[in-house]
Amino acid sequence: MNISIKDIAARTNLSTSTVSRALNSQYGVSKKTREQVLQAAKELGYVPNLFAKELVHSKSNLVGLLIKDSTMGEARPAFFEMLPYINKTLALYGKSTIIASINPYNIEDNEIETIIKTRNLSGIIVFSGLQYRSVLQQIRKSSVPVVIIEEDLLLKQCSCIGTDEFYGAELAVKQLFQLGHREIGFINGPENIGICKKRLAGFRKALERFGLSYNEKRIIHSDFSGYGGGQSALTLMDKNPQLTAIFFANDIMAMGGISLLTEKGWNVPNDISVIGYDGLYMTPYYNPSLATIKIDNQEIGIKTAELLFELINGGKGRSIFIRPTFQNGNSIIKKHHL
Repeated sequence: MNISIKDIAARTNLSTSTVSRALNSQYGVSKKTREQVLQAAKELGYVPNLFAKELVHSKSNLVGLLIKDSTMGEARPAFFEMLPYINKTLALYGKSTIIASINPYNIEDNEIETIIKTRNLSGIIVFSGLQYRSVLQQIRKSSVPVVIIEEDLLLKQCSCIGTDEFYGAELAVKQLFQLGHREIGFINGPENIGICKKRLAGFRKALERFGLSYNEKRIIHSDFSGYGGGQSALTLMDKNPQLTAIFFANDIMAMGGISLLTEKGWNVPNDISVIGYDGLYMTPYYNPSLATIKIDNQEIGIKTAELLFELINGGKGRSIFIRPTFQNGNSIIKKHHL
């Protein structure tokens, strides 16, 4: 059964013209009424006819999702966890999405603006992994509203959303400290990326808070890949055999680290405890189940779409950073001191 504007009007006791204006983000509709209409549309399963809308209004309802080129070997499962919530929320606002991949190491002049204009985009969402100067410089010149995930870059028509990375790193160290670990290593992502700088700052602050010494030899910057995590874990343990726990800056690296450490004779968690970061859906099913700092990808996905909708309708840019939570797993164990 196709749900129409008339069905939403009947559910909300509003006129069809009011419902239409609310769904099309037009003026003359209060925030409360718009939210009422959107909620009814969601409950009824209303799907807007985007093609017909563009013909009538001569206005694009297409949003671009910019992601890092997958051929660069970096898995981005968090993107696929957020994607359904972004798509569903944008659909309520009458918008659909298209994905464009970018290589930040070899980006062409005006590449992002070319994507915007050739595909007639009404806005863009920039995903984690593209926080490189080459990309951010082009985003500053964007002709349409932008929402950046995991980067704090306030511009006139730009909003940012992400995780409180500083707090997340502190939380990881806190969990390990409470289990008795005092010799803790950290395998971070690329040191030139904003989220990695924040996680390192949080890690360092937590060590200070718990009276533990900060040693740069116990920190390695990797590339967020499973292979990179594995190789970095071996290097870290070779240089610091006294370590009893490793904090990885994402779950993919953590699982790669566990795999290679196990292959080389270490037992996780008896010899070395491991905690990741992301809270990906597969972490409870890994062997051993991975303890991790969990990001709420559902909430971030929904709020990302809402922030972009605000900007498209003339709202001011703002930042939202959501605190992650700890998700326990069998990859960490209590350390007994002799």
